[in-house]
Amino acid sequence: MAGRPPEHPLARRAGRRPAVSEPTTRRALREAATPRTPSSDNSSPDSPAIAVRGVSRVYPGPGGREVHALTDVSFDVPRGELVALVGRSGSGKTTLLNCIGGLDKPTAGTVHLGGREVTAMDERERTALRRDEVAFVFQTFGLVPMLTAAENVGLPMRLRHVKPAEREERVAELLDLVGLTKHGQQRPGELSGGQQQRVAIARALANSPHVLIADEPTGQLDAETGRTIM
Repeated sequence: MAGRPPEHPLARRAGRRPAVSEPTTRRALREAATPRTPSSDNSSPDSPAIAVRGVSRVYPGPGGREVHALTDVSFDVPRGELVALVGRSGSGKTTLLNCIGGLDKPTAGTVHLGGREVTAMDERERTALRRDEVAFVFQTFGLVPMLTAAENVGLPMRLRHVKPAEREERVAELLDLVGLTKHGQQRPGELSGGQQQRVAIARALANSPHVLIADEPTGQLDAETGRTIM
């Protein structure tokens, strides 16, 4: 039987505490991310949530030189686990997250989410994957500037044609969870960086994704709020 692939130096598993010791908000956020309907993922329950095998990403650089952003990265993320990627600026963390979530394609290697090979999908399939099963929290928030906070949170559900009443209820629930109930009608430009970050987190949870990919999700938050969100 093949052994488990060695863990890449960038990957660090976060310790999991017993549920009884978790703050109420953290439990609520986890419940909010739990799908309310049966999962459409037909893969084996024993397969990891994420499986990265030999992933490399090479970009063309100045003067015809190649920039090796990733070189032969391999690791697994079991279902239900929180894993952090740590490393210096420019070490390839964002590139790796983009390859995992189907925003970028590696030069070599494979990525599987729930047993499905993302690297073998065409653009239409990757778009459906990002809409239905994977959610992102970007460093730059990625909020739509002309939409209110509530409309930004509800946008993923609109793309899935969720009924308005259900969508409004879910938006209210998520804004409450991230402490922004009173700011739902404000646009991103009227919010602080930390508030925009929390809107982005609420939006990422909207469709109860199977995999949540967050690129420095607490970078704009104070220490206490960051601990609560994580």
